[in-house]
Amino acid sequence: MLLMTTYHFLIDSTYASDFIDFICDNFQNEIHKFIVLTFLNERECVKNNKNIDKIDILYNNRQYIRYLLQIKKEDRLIIHGLFNKWVVYALFLKRRLLKCSTIIMWGADLYIHRTYLKSKKIKDKIFDYMRGYIFRNVNTLGFDMPTDYQLMKEWYNVTRNAFFITYPQPLNKELINLALKSKSNSSSVINILLGNSASRENNHIEALEILTKYADDNIKIYCPLSYGDTEDYRKMVIEKGKNIFKEKFETITTFMTSNEYAKFFSKMNVAIFNNNRQQAMGNITLAAFLGCKVYLRQNTTMWRQYVEIGGCHFYPVETIKNQSIGELQFIDEESVDINKKYFEKLQDRDFMKNTWNPLLYQNN
Repeated sequence: MLLMTTYHFLIDSTYASDFIDFICDNFQNEIHKFIVLTFLNERECVKNNKNIDKIDILYNNRQYIRYLLQIKKEDRLIIHGLFNKWVVYALFLKRRLLKCSTIIMWGADLYIHRTYLKSKKIKDKIFDYMRGYIFRNVNTLGFDMPTDYQLMKEWYNVTRNAFFITYPQPLNKELINLALKSKSNSSSVINILLGNSASRENNHIEALEILTKYADDNIKIYCPLSYGDTEDYRKMVIEKGKNIFKEKFETITTFMTSNEYAKFFSKMNVAIFNNNRQQAMGNITLAAFLGCKVYLRQNTTMWRQYVEIGGCHFYPVETIKNQSIGELQFIDEESVDINKKYFEKLQDRDFMKNTWNPLLYQNN
């Protein structure tokens, strides 16, 4: 039994709420406390969580960092995603915290290195140096995409071992069954999901240009843009899509409930993720469960993990250039079954728990 308190620092999201439930349901003999940073102008996902008695909701960075600095060395600190610059400053300046800390990388917090690498600003170089120091000296590193660890070692000269864990996706059997029940094969329209957000890493413009040759075919492109980068980028994607595909291009700019999103996703035949980094894992999972034909970039850790290591039958975005409209959507039943079984394993609660056991019970 763990004698320490494990403090989880998270940003408010559906993922955070599902993770809190997962830990509380599966590690009831340990003491876990969840410190969640939210903002009043954004969605509050954890305020109605059934484990609210174990959650401290904070509304600004000052409160968040003050709480972090009070963690005792005999306790454990787990930071889920190193996105907050003030957390970086705190860990770098209060280095005693590194000895009791675990940092679990979520993707964007790793790939921001590419931006700092290109930057000519001294402050960016210094900040990335601080991040590298933290990665090399923190007690424990964790990854939900094991292939990202290879990039961490290459970019930051990290030599320590890492833990590989699996987070619960904001999906459950009820939602998946709802999507499956809503799914209809009677429509003659080929519905295409493009990307997962308004993040530039989706490379929407490139993907839209690749899809241009289907503009006269019976297709409908749905592009989720409800969160992500700047409004200017969102407008640029919408303008490009409308110019090429007219009424066949539809954007999703508001948040849907889980049930609404499941029903929406059930219409999709094809899912294209032209992301150049780890992203859209929840959407990829749902697409696999629903039998969509999934396209990814080959030069990503997602391709390496899902296809080369995991054996999923996904397809390179680049191949769309040479495909007919029929080839674009066709996927055989064997491939559908292989993809579904892979993600069923990842979302199995016992499998998920076994990935967290080594991290939570290390040195205890």
